[in-house]
Amino acid sequence: MLTAQNLHVSTAQRTLLNQIDIELRPGEFTVILGANGAGKSTLLEAFVGGAAAFTHLHANGVVKFQQRSLKAWPAKTLAKRRAVMPQQSKLEFPFRVDEVVLMGRSPHRASKKDLEIVEQAMRCLDVYHLKQQLFPTLSGGEQQRVQLARVLTQIWPSAEAQNIPLRYLLLDECTSALDPAHQHQVLNVIRKFTCSTLATCAVMHDLNLAAQYGDRILLMKEGQIIADGTPSEVLTTEQLANAYHLKTKIIHDPQFSYPLIISLGSFI
Repeated sequence: MLTAQNLHVSTAQRTLLNQIDIELRPGEFTVILGANGAGKSTLLEAFVGGAAAFTHLHANGVVKFQQRSLKAWPAKTLAKRRAVMPQQSKLEFPFRVDEVVLMGRSPHRASKKDLEIVEQAMRCLDVYHLKQQLFPTLSGGEQQRVQLARVLTQIWPSAEAQNIPLRYLLLDECTSALDPAHQHQVLNVIRKFTCSTLATCAVMHDLNLAAQYGDRILLMKEGQIIADGTPSEVLTTEQLANAYHLKTKIIHDPQFSYPLIISLGSFI
C-alpha cells in the first residue's frame, strides 16, 4: 500500500498538513475534497514525493510504498508503478498529440506494443482524432485529456504490468477544464482502471462527481482529514457545512447508490 505516517508540513505562518496518517488501498477510487487551502494538493504532493517534496518547508513524517520509504525506490522503478497528473502540466514545444501521449511509455522498454497502448489511451480519452495536431494549439480541455492519456499509458495494463503487484494513479483536478460530458467520460475511464492491483487518488472540487464516482471520500479542513468513508457517510449536511461553510440539501434517491448534493448557498 501507499501510506503516510505522522505527516506534518508547515510554513512559518500556518500548518498545511497536521499529523496525517492515511493509506491508499488497491481497488479503491479515493477522492480528496475540501475548501481552498484545506491541504488537498499538499497531501497528494506528499504521496508523490514524501517529506522530501517539501524541502523549502518544515516537513516531518514518512510516506511508504509497499513498506519502503519513497526515497528508497529507484526513480525508474517507481515510475512503472505510479503515475501522476499534477494540477498544471505546461508544454509549449510543438510536439504532436501522439508524441506527447507516447512520453508516458518512457519508463518501459521500447516495443511495438507502446504504439498500441498509445492508440488505445487516445481512443479512451476521445483525443485519437487529434493525434497529428500540435499540442499547444489545442483547447484547455483537449490538452487536459491528452495529458491524462499520457499518464494512463504509464501504468497501462500489459504483459509487463502483470509482473507489478501494485500500481497507483494520483490525479490533481484532472477534470477541471472539461465539459460535463467529458468529465463523465474521463471519470468512467478512471473507474475502469481502478482494480484489485491499482489504487486511484484524485483531488476534486465537484461534490456530485465525487459522490458518483468515488469509493472513498477524504474530507479535509485546515490540514486535517475530518471525515473518511463512503460518499454517503462523508457527504452530509453537517460535515459539508463544517468543511465548506456551505448550506446543502442531500437527496438519497433509491434509483442511485450515491447521494445527490444540492448547494443552497454559503454561510456568512
